Amino acid sequence: MWVAVFALVLAFGLVGEIVLAVLFFLEKPALRLMERTLSFVPVRPKWWATWREIRHEGEPGFPRTRIEEELNGRKPKITTAPLRAHLYRGIGPRAALEIAASLGWQLDHSVPARPRAELNLRRIPTQGDLPR
Repeated sequence: MWVAVFALVLAFGLVGEIVLAVLFFLEKPALRLMERTLSFVPVRPKWWATWREIRHEGEPGFPRTRIEEELNGRKPKITTAPLRAHLYRGIGPRAALEIAASLGWQLDHSVPARPRAELNLRRIPTQGDLPR
């Protein structure tokens, strides 16, 4: 079974490489399609890197943008948010916490910390949220 899957992936890759070498204007749409397809993989090994991550490797603003998009995309009623490790790869959990703090999030101490896998965050309570 695995040999058949490997052969199929290899054949598909070779045909794709030949087609994209001849029709070079299809390269960017093909990379975007592959990026969208692979972004739906729910469980990633620690060594996994997408094309977008490889392209932006070394850019200091890239992880910041990803963390801001992830946390700003949360609805205001949601008070907790897991921040998966692939979002802060390259800057580390401390820098990710500093970025999250600037957006109004802090480390959730009710859940054990696992910085190599994810950071569990909670919103910093505002004056309107505090009981009187």
